[in-house]
Amino acid sequence: MKRSILAKQLGLSEEELDEMDLDPEDLDEGEVDEESNTFFFTVPENTPQRILGKKGWSIGERVKVPVDLFNLTED
Repeated sequence: MKRSILAKQLGLSEEELDEMDLDPEDLDEGEVDEESNTFFFTVPENTPQRILGKKGWSIGERVKVPVDLFNLTED
């Protein structure tokens, strides 16, 4: 998945992903007891407060990312 697709899905800019130090490679597959068509990432400790407030996330929270994004390409 390209960074721009991940940024768009999360409602962030690529610069904000950089500030969070978050890359598509940081996504984890869901566990058996979790949704199977979903990937997750854990909100990094260095995520700026303004991004946490914008998204309503907490440090260490697991955020879902639909697996079908991996099949998308940029226009």
